[in-house]
Amino acid sequence: MSAELLSVCIPTRNRAKYLKELLSSYARQMHEAKLTADQVTFYISDNASDDDTPQVCQDFAKKVPGLHYSRNAKNLGGDNNILYVRSMGRGKYIWVIGDDELLADGALINLVSLLRQGDPGLILAYDRRYDLRLSMPHTFDDFRQFAQECVRTNVHALAEHSLISSNIYRADCYDFDFARETLHTSYPQLYGMVRPLFKKRASVVLPDFPIIIMRDAPAAAVDGVWINDLDAIWISYFKWLREELELPELDPTAPSEYARRELIKKVSRHPIRLLANNWRSLFSPSAYGFVFNRIFRKRD
Repeated sequence: MSAELLSVCIPTRNRAKYLKELLSSYARQMHEAKLTADQVTFYISDNASDDDTPQVCQDFAKKVPGLHYSRNAKNLGGDNNILYVRSMGRGKYIWVIGDDELLADGALINLVSLLRQGDPGLILAYDRRYDLRLSMPHTFDDFRQFAQECVRTNVHALAEHSLISSNIYRADCYDFDFARETLHTSYPQLYGMVRPLFKKRASVVLPDFPIIIMRDAPAAAVDGVWINDLDAIWISYFKWLREELELPELDPTAPSEYARRELIKKVSRHPIRLLANNWRSLFSPSAYGFVFNRIFRKRD
């Protein structure tokens, strides 16, 4: 039997301030909902941070029941650290969450209640402010049915859930070997999760309560560096997904085209607002490359 219902796995490196805010919200919600370590347990993999991360974790180990902290001797790289912290989890359900996310009020108690109601394969946790356009709450029979609905209603939702924090899945719906084989894709956590989810025909649940709130940092930026080949990463993943799910109606370029149109709308309609919301990006050379590639690069 699993040691806990839900394992919350947090990969981190040199973001002690953000991690402290995230753990503070966890500690508060655990206390308010009277949750115990057999319900929710926390695992932190510190990827050789050289800031105050060890002290932050040590302090919160006294406040949060069942907090396990591990420190890597050297920087393993982001994707390897994600896979490592995933391997630490022992719960029936696994939630790998970014250290810079914010937890919506009531998220933990609502999640525990939902997980006890049935045996879903995946719970989707979209940013509270994202315009999802899918009906909520909703339970899909399997991942293919979820993908079909995204193609019909909002194909970009398939890209939006590529955020690691957006997926809370049953532990038996994960293929570690396949995830390691796909490390080069930048999305090993998705490849490792989607294949067994689909093979097991595990259900996918879209809840009607908020779970995470993303910070204002652009989703295309990692530690301040914009991912200029993000569209190529998406297209490669969606080509695989179309074949894996036998879903010919999925156009691998559609999510990027959607994002391109949305970016052009923002630039043309509200340029001042866009600059105000992303003023830090003005000092990042990679941001200019990202915007140029998203708008002008040919997709195939």
